[in-house]
Amino acid sequence: MGETSVPAAGQQLVKRLATTAITGQKGAVLFANGKPTSCEVALVSNLIGYVAANCLSYSADGTVDMSQNYQVMLSDGTTTSLGMFGVYSATAHFKYDPTTFANNVALLKFNSGGTRQWKNYIGANRADWTSKFYVSRGVANTGGSAMPAWQPAQAVVEAGDVTSQCAAASPLFASNMNDLLCTTQVITTSSSCALPYSTIYGVRDPNLAVAGLYSHSVIIGDSLCKYTQIYNYYTLLTSYLEWGGNVAKSTIYLFVADVNYVNNNNPNFSMVVPSGKPSGLVVGGDLSGNSPKPIPTPTPTSSSTTSTTTSTSTSTTTSTSSSTSPSSSPTGTSTNSGQNTEKKGINIGIILLIVGLVLLVIAIIAYLLYRRYKKRKEQNQGDLMSMNGDGNNGHQDFIRMSRGSNMAAHNGQGHLNVPINVPYERKGYEY
Repeated sequence: MGETSVPAAGQQLVKRLATTAITGQKGAVLFANGKPTSCEVALVSNLIGYVAANCLSYSADGTVDMSQNYQVMLSDGTTTSLGMFGVYSATAHFKYDPTTFANNVALLKFNSGGTRQWKNYIGANRADWTSKFYVSRGVANTGGSAMPAWQPAQAVVEAGDVTSQCAAASPLFASNMNDLLCTTQVITTSSSCALPYSTIYGVRDPNLAVAGLYSHSVIIGDSLCKYTQIYNYYTLLTSYLEWGGNVAKSTIYLFVADVNYVNNNNPNFSMVVPSGKPSGLVVGGDLSGNSPKPIPTPTPTSSSTTSTTTSTSTSTTTSTSSSTSPSSSPTGTSTNSGQNTEKKGINIGIILLIVGLVLLVIAIIAYLLYRRYKKRKEQNQGDLMSMNGDGNNGHQDFIRMSRGSNMAAHNGQGHLNVPINVPYERKGYEY
């Protein structure tokens, strides 16, 4: 049953889709190492889906660390589970920036098993939407080996326009308003901490479609539990559909009302990354514990998808109140520092070894040239002595003026006579 708004005088009743309509939409939550995260998956089909890139952990080469045993738990929209399925491939966007959270999307591949196939539509055209739903799905661990139970989805209609405030708090949002949305609406947990909604849906009554994923928040305050204001930013998927289709080797379907709408078909699209810093504490990634650790996520360097090396935490906190910014290091702080020091030591050792070998080769060449020069000098002296008939003064009678056979006889009066030929050339020496 749709909600209705009370009209002012002279207006007609306007039907508005109720948030309970979310129960008709399939959803999914990301698991890591058997534990649920606060990260939802925007389902494309029974085989692929999008997730925020900062919900994943990364290995040293920037690829997603698949040793984290990622799984996707699917819901039919209500509290009925469609099962838990392993993720066999995860690819972060090639321009994902873990410092600013630009291009904060990744594509997951999984197999829901069976022969039943289905697809979800991605809400692409904001001009079509009559409203927006911010939605969160969650699960509760039942303990033991039992399947976690779905909790009822929470949804709220977007209320109020906070665009200017969001832009003032985040240079990234101010520079990419076509690809990010922002709200101050949050879920208040039992511990009085704030938890951002996980997904955003575009609503075109009587339909709705998932359109974006929670990316990060800028907190004016100390934490999610102690703040004066929170600005929550969402990455819209529309500009990443072509990229995702290329990675998945699959078709991604759009939900649009305008038949003339043309989506961004550039697979290399990326956001503008501004130089300014947010005006508060930045958090993102898995916020299920409400206290994310300040461990940065790495910058992916390629579209590779598998790796089994040491990973980082799946949550990220960035403080912008000081001049320092988080490293894009792919491992924990202390471990990574030791590894970097060891690598630097090895590199310096290799450089010193190469320099030593080069100097040794130069020394050997210099020694051989000296031996050659000494031998030539002795031979030249012998030739000159034979030409002058004077073994004591012969080496003083000729001065080399140029390369080849041009030599000049010195007459002892301060000038040179006409060049003459000297036996050097005939002996085959090269200069």
